[in-house]
Amino acid sequence: MIRSLTIALCCALASVTAYAQTAFPPRTEQVETGFATIAGHPHTRYSIRLMPVSSFPQLPLPVMQQLERLGCMIPQTYEARAPENVISGSFEKKGSSDWAALCSVHGISTLYVFFASDLAHSIALRNQPDTLWLGKEWGEDYGSAWGIATHPARLMQPRDQADHDGIDDAFVEQSRVVHYFRDDHWTKIEGNQ
Repeated sequence: MIRSLTIALCCALASVTAYAQTAFPPRTEQVETGFATIAGHPHTRYSIRLMPVSSFPQLPLPVMQQLERLGCMIPQTYEARAPENVISGSFEKKGSSDWAALCSVHGISTLYVFFASDLAHSIALRNQPDTLWLGKEWGEDYGSAWGIATHPARLMQPRDQADHDGIDDAFVEQSRVVHYFRDDHWTKIEGNQ
């Protein structure tokens, strides 16, 4: 009896694993390359690193599954030294465990937010071409300059009106906006780097 249960359990796990591999085939890091006009210079080379969703094992399973279903690769800024542009914080309300990620599909990136109250559904805050914001370090090719980070409640202005986190949405070393969710809608707070 125990042996037949063990065999049945192993077969069930194998079929679930096989389904997951065919539904969401494993991806590897990719590099989106090309030429763009940057600061008035045509035919400037860029290389944007894209990480697979599997590079972020801390993501809750429903969020990971949704990003995979969308075909997302996570764009990395030109300054990245470790996987980035997937963040967590209390974005819906004080004490919630929410997530946000940049998702690149066919050269367009979208900023998605996932509230803990409904992780199976995403909110698309905004999108733009991967090549809209490019930057570089000395001697390197241009790369993505779009980065997101958790903006802690204690740094929100005005402080007396903010009790949970916002999302920093930055053009690296240029400008930023903080997205803040209040009264069932998103507001933007402009800022500088």
